[in-house]
Amino acid sequence: DLAGVPEDVEMVFFGSALPTRLEGPIKVRDVRDRSVPWWSPLTEGATQTVEFFVPERLDTVSQGLRLVAASHLFTTPSSRFTKLIADIGTSGSCNVDIVCSPLNSIAAFQNIVDSVAQMVFIADGVAFLCTGSLLADNDPGTQVPYFYSANHCFDNKNPPYKTPDQMQQVANTLSTLWHFEASSCSNGQGSGLPDPSWSQLSGGAVFLYGNPQSDALFLRLNNAPPAGSFLSGWDADSLPIGSSVISIHHPQGDLKKVSQGSVQTYSNPPDAGDGSGSFIAVLWGSGTTEPGSSGGGLWSPANGEYLLRGGLWGGAALCTNPNGLDDFSRFDVIYPHLAQYLSAAVGPTADYSDLWWNPNESGWGLNLVQHPSNMIFGVWYTYEADGTRTWFVLPSGTWTSSTTYTGALYVTNGPPYTVPFVAGQVQPRQVGTATLTFTSTSTGTFAYSVDGVSGTKTMQRQSF
Repeated sequence: DLAGVPEDVEMVFFGSALPTRLEGPIKVRDVRDRSVPWWSPLTEGATQTVEFFVPERLDTVSQGLRLVAASHLFTTPSSRFTKLIADIGTSGSCNVDIVCSPLNSIAAFQNIVDSVAQMVFIADGVAFLCTGSLLADNDPGTQVPYFYSANHCFDNKNPPYKTPDQMQQVANTLSTLWHFEASSCSNGQGSGLPDPSWSQLSGGAVFLYGNPQSDALFLRLNNAPPAGSFLSGWDADSLPIGSSVISIHHPQGDLKKVSQGSVQTYSNPPDAGDGSGSFIAVLWGSGTTEPGSSGGGLWSPANGEYLLRGGLWGGAALCTNPNGLDDFSRFDVIYPHLAQYLSAAVGPTADYSDLWWNPNESGWGLNLVQHPSNMIFGVWYTYEADGTRTWFVLPSGTWTSSTTYTGALYVTNGPPYTVPFVAGQVQPRQVGTATLTFTSTSTGTFAYSVDGVSGTKTMQRQSF
């Protein structure tokens, strides 16, 4: 619990089995959300030592340092998460280590290998393993660590589904292991020992999007990934049946593996999807997947590079069932929900903050406030179907061009002004969407859809 700890306190962590491997230093100020318990990095051995470095001007006794929870893994990264006491096994023998793959000499393949990390996190008090991948956005001037995986990884497969706040609580605990691969290959087999350059990134992530039906999980890592990591490209078009594909993943939490296969069909796995072929079914010709591979990316080759097309939901494929199919989320279906993060940066060329109206239609108008970030907060005051006055709010949106802004419209209900305000009584409801199209700095159109009723109005700045 770091809620009351000064920001310039630093922390270092090490384990009893490998005390020379230090995780840190981590400054308290770099922990984004200190209102909830913060989870340390993983360390090796049965005992973890935490060292706090407190500035000399502060009294070390009164800093309020408090341990509130612990998660004891009966296995370690350096042992490849092999079975000791817990029911975690090594991956099947048909899996192919990265260093043993015939693709390993291809630069484009190495790039996407460097985009993949093993995920270790706490959900509902239990430690889980999954796989995820860094994604690039379309702005060449940014290096935002967007991270793609599977929604079910955060223990969110079955109803009642986690709320965004609950998903964020899991994201706060995330650590990622990078370059966690076999150090060498001999006679087609990996060394069984991790490359000594592997590293751990703690600090959690920001939950941006999750969907149980499409099994998409989209995060932004709080800290920059280690040097040598790669932001993978992606393709938001549908993936044709018959396409050659590969997946890179950590089966059973083991060292990084690669599977090669082809797309068989669009699928609807049980307990997922919407019945419209919202997943991709793959048959492997080399390798397989296992628990721990979940969220592992699916890539197809294009113009000398590999582009992400989805993430692993699960399936029947195993070393003992080589003809079983695996199901992957469809990035082309999910992309519209991620476009605001991954699309090329689009922004307005003017500030449209003002009161807007139609002088021929009294009593309705728009109050638009454009933040320096270019996000617009809008209030539409108008009339209900029965003629009574009402208003709707446009709290955020996306610039789809330099002159067009679109977002969701909400209506709110809450306690009347005549009684004490109770925040818990405020109930927002999304009623539709609104699109602002500016034809000049002083004219434009306002298109709306409210509870199934759509319309378009002309508007202009209100002059004073």
